[in-house]
Amino acid sequence: MRLGARLLMLVALAGAAGGCVGLDPNPSDDLDLLAVDIEAARAMAPHGPPFGIALKDGYFKLSDYDAAAGDPADSIHFARKAVASAKAFNVQPDMVGLRRLGGDAVSELEAARSRLMAALEANGRTTLPAEAARAQVAFDCWLEAVEAKDQPRIDLCKTTFEDAIGKVEAALQPGVEDIYLVFFAWDRADLTPATEQVLDGVAKAALEGRRQRILVEGHADRSGSESYNLALSQRRAEAVAAALRARGVPGDTMSLQAFGETRPRVPTADGVREPQNRRVEILFR
Repeated sequence: MRLGARLLMLVALAGAAGGCVGLDPNPSDDLDLLAVDIEAARAMAPHGPPFGIALKDGYFKLSDYDAAAGDPADSIHFARKAVASAKAFNVQPDMVGLRRLGGDAVSELEAARSRLMAALEANGRTTLPAEAARAQVAFDCWLEAVEAKDQPRIDLCKTTFEDAIGKVEAALQPGVEDIYLVFFAWDRADLTPATEQVLDGVAKAALEGRRQRILVEGHADRSGSESYNLALSQRRAEAVAAALRARGVPGDTMSLQAFGETRPRVPTADGVREPQNRRVEILFR
């Protein structure tokens, strides 16, 4: 059984990254959504930022798929996200914890969401809006499919996500001084399938001779002690370096450094588990 559409949407809009605009949780919201908002949003002429337009169209497709599949809760959830996108709200990808998942899927999806958020917050929404929106919708689709244990749809949505996010990252690359990001699950230093694609791109760039030196810098969030996080960030850097060596990148071209919790991407209070801070940054020099 899925979580209720209202809960999912309220958290998606109000509880994700900073700057989000939430919906008023009025009891009449669902009636307004079904009787007025959906039809109005579907009929609306394209306007506003291209990212929001593409996001609206993508979420309506997810909503229609779930309606046809007999899943009204998720259909309403994605319809609400489509309407919010049409209204130019800052609609975020769903959070992994809102779905009932198991096994290694959580680690892989958390790393994928962190990768997505990093691209979106690095101006991905404006640099390549259609692909950025496709990546966000595909991520939500992938997350839903994992909960439903629908393997064909998992494969489709995951492949779509990886294709779209790869294009966004490639478009952003010249503007971020050749920095690649690899994200990790909480208290983990092992690589997920989603991060392997990033390392394929790093190895390709390295072997093409883009730069002479590669910096591999490990980081952690602020949960746990400073000493533990320093060691954890070192293990993460070593895991990435080992994966690059396995792809043919000479070890003597890489320099490893661990920063622990001292250089967060997202500043937080002590003890906060922030997915974007659990990362390795790979820089070409």
